[in-house]
Formats: sequence, structure tokens, C-alpha cells
Amino acid sequence: MRASGLGPAALALSFARLAFGPGSLGFSDFIRLRLYDPDIRTAGGLESFVGQRRNRDLCVAANFRHDWLGLMSDKVAALGYLAAHGLPTILIRAIYAPRLSGGSERVLTDRPALEAFLLDPGHYPLFGKPIEGGQSLGAIALARCCIGTRMLERQDGSRLALDDLMEAIDTHYRDGYLFQPLAAPEPSIAALCGARLATVRIVTLAHQDGPRVFRAAWKLPAGINAADNYWRGGNLLGQIDRVTGRLGRVVSGIGLALREHTRHPDTGADFTGARHPHWEATCALAVEGARLMRHVPLIGWDIACTANGPVIVEMNETPDFFLVQLADRSGVLGLEFDAFLADQRGRASVHRRRMRHMIDRL
Repeated sequence: MRASGLGPAALALSFARLAFGPGSLGFSDFIRLRLYDPDIRTAGGLESFVGQRRNRDLCVAANFRHDWLGLMSDKVAALGYLAAHGLPTILIRAIYAPRLSGGSERVLTDRPALEAFLLDPGHYPLFGKPIEGGQSLGAIALARCCIGTRMLERQDGSRLALDDLMEAIDTHYRDGYLFQPLAAPEPSIAALCGARLATVRIVTLAHQDGPRVFRAAWKLPAGINAADNYWRGGNLLGQIDRVTGRLGRVVSGIGLALREHTRHPDTGADFTGARHPHWEATCALAVEGARLMRHVPLIGWDIACTANGPVIVEMNETPDFFLVQLADRSGVLGLEFDAFLADQRGRASVHRRRMRHMIDRL
């Protein structure tokens, strides 16, 4: 109540209006997004914010071609599809697939093959993650292997026993685990937040007249984190100007724990005046990807700027609006998104009628 400047009754009423509004916010959404904050309240537009439940429903309504969602949920399939159409991605160096009976140099079907791969110094540095799943759960960044001691060194310098890693992968990710080269960030980004990829989350909307960038936020890793996902404690989230790529307000945490930062806690780099080094190319890549993935018209792209330019790290068919709403202190609902959603609902109706007609003819 102290942070909001409201009494108990006024605070409850403020939340109730949003809970029953178009964004269907839950109390956790209300707190996490700091919608009690006087600065946000006085700016207006609280009804444009979307809660987690409504977020999911909007994505399902917009991306009604559910036959395409299987491709999106499998990282190997998704990266292969994008790369086959000439879009830059991070290559896959190997896949651990113990459910398969065959195998090859890149497809590791048993623990001895996995062990031989991880003990080869030529494969490092490496980044590993499950083929299915999200939020960088199960991901690891490896700098090198120490063959004599059977130890692996993480990117942050800590060590992990090779046998422990193999046991974890074999136990929890038998549906598939992929390894990629550990890509280096573009030098100015490395100077800003260290030798880790700092992806931009770009949300695209594919309108009838073509796709375009809708919202964006810059995820900045910090602390011991190898991945930049904002849920990982210590990581930062930056507002980014969609025209210039200039970095705005940078925060960590959520709700009452949210803090603003003027400098990166690890490098000490000043955020003031910082700008994404290849912003136009990054936006163009997201738009080109959205043009290819036109059957999934609402996508959250994670795009990293490497020493060789921007590359697609992942694409998400249910982008979390929380990131862009927190970064911008602005909700996603409004004229543009409402018109997009209405158009998608109309197209979904046409698609269903077409499918029923095809089935009736069989």
C-alpha cells in the first residue's frame, strides 16, 4: 500500500477493475507488473495490460493453425526449417537421441557416443539445451573439457563432473538434447554485458499486408547466468526504442523487488546512450522470419547479435507479453493488436469452413 499510495479499499478496487477487464489480470499479474505504481496509473491505459491467462488465450486465438505448432515446439525442426530457407541460425553440432537405434557423427544414440563427443576438445565451447521445452531449463554453457580429470568447465569458470552431466542428460532429456557452438556476442554487446548472448525479444504480427514488428525488449544477462531469460535471478530487462534501437530504462526483478539500473552490475558499463549495434538488420530478420512463418502470425523471436551479425536463437508461438509490458510499462492491447486479432478470428472461421468442406468431400 505504501508503494501504491492507495488505501486498502482503493487498491482492491483498482485490481478488481483490471481483473474483470479485457486483460483478465490475476492478482499476481497486478503485482508483478507493478500496476499499483502511481507513475503507471497516472499514465493511463491500465486496461491495455494482459495477464498470463489472457496471454495464452490470445496466442491460441491468433495462431489458429495448430497444425504448425508442432514444428515450433521442436528446436531441431524449427531451426532446420529456418536454416533451409536461408535465415541465419546457430548451427546444431550434435543431438543426443537415445531412443533411436541408429547413429552418426552428429546423432549420438548412447552414453558412450555422448561421452566421446563431450571429451573431444575440438567441440568446445558448447551450448547445450533440451530439444523440447523452454525458458532455458536444462541449458548449459561449456567452455572446455579437462580430459585428464573428466571435468567440464562452464562458461562462468565453475566445474562440473562429466559423469554428472551425462547422467542428468540421460535421465531427464531422453527425448532429445542438442549441442550448438557457444556463439560470441558482437563486441559492443560483450563490452556492455559480458561474453554471453543478449537476445532481443521481438514480437511480430503478420497482418494481411505483411508482417511487422509489434513490440520488443532487450534481455541482458548478468551474474552467474549463462542464459538471458528474465526469470533467472539477476538478469536484466531493457526497454528498446523500436525505431532507433536505443536502450532505455533497464530493470531487474518484478513487483516490489523491481529495481532500475544505470550500469551493468558485472561490467560496470553505462547504459546511458547504449544502442543495439545492428538494430535495423535484427528487425528485418524478425520480419523475414515472420513472412516465412505466415501460418503462425503471432511470434516472439529471440534474436542475438553475434560477431557475424544477427541470428535467430528461437521462435515462440506463445510469446510472453509480460516481458514487453514490463519493459515499456505499457500494455499490448490497443488499436493495432485488436484489429490484428479481429482479422485472425475472421481468417480462422474461413479456415474451419474450408477444412469442413474438404472433409465432407472425402
